[in-house]
Amino acid sequence: MNRPTLVESRWARTLLFPALYFAQGVPWGFVSVGYVVMLTDLGLDDATIGGLLGLAYLPWSFKFVAGPVLDRIPMLRAGRRRPVVMFAEFVMGTSLLGLLFVDPARDVTLTSAILFVHNACAALQDVAVDALAVDVLPEDERGRANSYMWAAKSGGIMIGGSFGTLVAGRLGWPSVFVMLVLILWAVLALAVWILERPPETAHDTPTDHLSLAALKRAFGFPTPWLAIVVGLVSPIGYALVSTPFTTLTRGELGWTDEQIATSAFVDPWVGIAGALVGGWLADRYGSRRAMATGLLAIAGLLAGFAACAPAWQSFAFTLGFAAILGFLTNLYGAASLGYFMSLCDPSVGATQFSMYMATTNLTYAWTSAAGGWISEHHGHALLFLVAGGVQVVAIASLLLADPAVARARYAAGGSSA
Repeated sequence: MNRPTLVESRWARTLLFPALYFAQGVPWGFVSVGYVVMLTDLGLDDATIGGLLGLAYLPWSFKFVAGPVLDRIPMLRAGRRRPVVMFAEFVMGTSLLGLLFVDPARDVTLTSAILFVHNACAALQDVAVDALAVDVLPEDERGRANSYMWAAKSGGIMIGGSFGTLVAGRLGWPSVFVMLVLILWAVLALAVWILERPPETAHDTPTDHLSLAALKRAFGFPTPWLAIVVGLVSPIGYALVSTPFTTLTRGELGWTDEQIATSAFVDPWVGIAGALVGGWLADRYGSRRAMATGLLAIAGLLAGFAACAPAWQSFAFTLGFAAILGFLTNLYGAASLGYFMSLCDPSVGATQFSMYMATTNLTYAWTSAAGGWISEHHGHALLFLVAGGVQVVAIASLLLADPAVARARYAAGGSSA
């Protein structure tokens, strides 16, 4: 029986990519939610827990470093990206299994080291999977495939976080660790079974990965640099309110633990729905139109919420706003994956795509502080109104970088577009 390959089989692509994103979401949800609960139950103080998680999340801030490293890997019989994915998946499972045998209350250093290794491999897998998608996903599949991937990651976060915590309450934390490892290694088995491309075609692929010629072709014209501006500017509006909204609900509105838990339960479901719709819109109307539609709706929602400040005291009203905002931001996010993939030259796809994603993360870094300053000095209502206005203006950035220009450039082998 011939094993399926990603370059030849659409169903193999549809199955493996969401599974790999699901495998990223499961441990992320557990570490950010369930593991925090476990550490709290063990009596660790907030400072210790914060230090553990801060070190655990650190590798995600340096994903862009992995891009050039991955682009230096030559084509092997097992593929170019797939061996890295399988290695990362194996170490992710092994590291979680290792946490079973460590008491974090007694050995904080070893626990931190294991969490760091786990997240380093998770970040490496993230970059490798995105680069693999750039390599093998046809243009007409990217919208739908990215929606499945985005939705699967949201589902994985929910399984690893909420469901994992429920399992721990009934069967104990060791059962949760075993469950997570089995999930990760099941996805690993799938990656082992599905090949990247027929082994005999490995020698037919270009070998100038991350060479000077490849870098010149990928970055030697304005479009990829303008795409960085798009990544920095396009999500500014809703990024401004991300952190202040949490302080609003807990501090000013006084949401109870049960109300916050209800919101946390709703978040992944609306995220999955938004991602699926975003992928459908991207396939049907193009990624830029889908992104613009989502951002315009977000702008209207933010301004409308600002105008309805007296209604914020209603839990149902504010929860409804959060749900719709989550739906729209995930719609935009799923569509944006396909957009940025279309702006990548496959020969250096890991470098380019990780760079685009890093610019978006940078936006969240500075807007969190800016949004907090505005809400602190001028109130939440003005913050949401400003965020809505900024979001409308930010939509214009999508005109700067046209994927069609990039595709023509790469297809021409670097000649002027």
